[in-house]
Amino acid sequence: MEYNEENFIMWLSRIDGISLKKKIELLKYYGKAERIFATDRETLKKSKVLSKDNIDKVLENIDEKILNDEINELYRKNIKFISVKNEIYPPLLKEIYDPPLGLYIIGEMPEKDKKTVSVVGSRRCSEYGATNAYRFSKEMAENGITIVSGMAYGIDTCAHKGALAAGGKTVAVLGCGVDVVYPKTNRELKNKIEANGCVISEYPPQTPPLAANFPVRNRIISGMSDAVVVIEAGEKSGTLITVGQALEQGRTIFSVPANITSEFSKGSNRLIKEGALVLLETSDILDELKIDNNNIMKENDKKIEISIAPEEKMVYDCIGLQPITAEEILLKTKNEVSDMQYILTMLELRGLIERLSGQKYIRSV
Repeated sequence: MEYNEENFIMWLSRIDGISLKKKIELLKYYGKAERIFATDRETLKKSKVLSKDNIDKVLENIDEKILNDEINELYRKNIKFISVKNEIYPPLLKEIYDPPLGLYIIGEMPEKDKKTVSVVGSRRCSEYGATNAYRFSKEMAENGITIVSGMAYGIDTCAHKGALAAGGKTVAVLGCGVDVVYPKTNRELKNKIEANGCVISEYPPQTPPLAANFPVRNRIISGMSDAVVVIEAGEKSGTLITVGQALEQGRTIFSVPANITSEFSKGSNRLIKEGALVLLETSDILDELKIDNNNIMKENDKKIEISIAPEEKMVYDCIGLQPITAEEILLKTKNEVSDMQYILTMLELRGLIERLSGQKYIRSV
């Protein structure tokens, strides 16, 4: 098998027991990962980068079978690996203090000249939070912005769905291998993201979603973005870790104001108190990123011809930009349960509505 430098950098990144910092220093010392693969104990000692245990780890892994197995796994699973030296590696991510040596990808990375915004928030969110995550993400995507999030429950899921509803691009940064579906209920969402953007991770295939992985991956979410939008976060939300990393990286922070007595938004409201920019409408972000905001598709300006049957229209007309439950729709339309569920399914399949958690629905078009 013929190898290239990307293969050797992947091999280096997958050696357990050696910190990312030391791997970066070792790569700088040798110039190429290929030279590390061909090195010996004495040369590794001269680098003065690694401890004795670290040197043992490197030497244990200098094995063509290991390298071949890693490469073949990527081929089997249709996974790409791009190193920090690759031209399609996210340019903003290269600039952070501790960029990953490489990223595993399923799908296609967004174009480098496109603006990118991270939309983050709590897994446990209110209807207000879910609606705003969906709406802001959809409107940003309509204006050519790539939406980045973490594919978790709550705000992340709504952000990805909003971008997809606009026909835009979205990137999910995982805290597990890109071949792992987490949470399991987001399997269909993951497939859609792969077809309209990509899922990425610095963790090798088959890596389980360990709790310790998620704070580490958050630096990628903020690091590859021009700005970070906090939709809704509690006082002790893990979202605030992402914000801290974003501030260290020099990113612009936006936060959506909410009820000051709500437990869901104490953290995001505090961010505003501490200097985050207030997000009231999508033009706030477009102005900050210097994007022409004439393309925002305001609801009142939309002229979309929708051809649906009268019984479908009755259900569709009940659904707006605020989430509504199936039970509330049932009360308004007085349909049979089975008929209404069929209509909701058909409207969802046609992309006219989105189903949120808790059997709630929101209009897509």
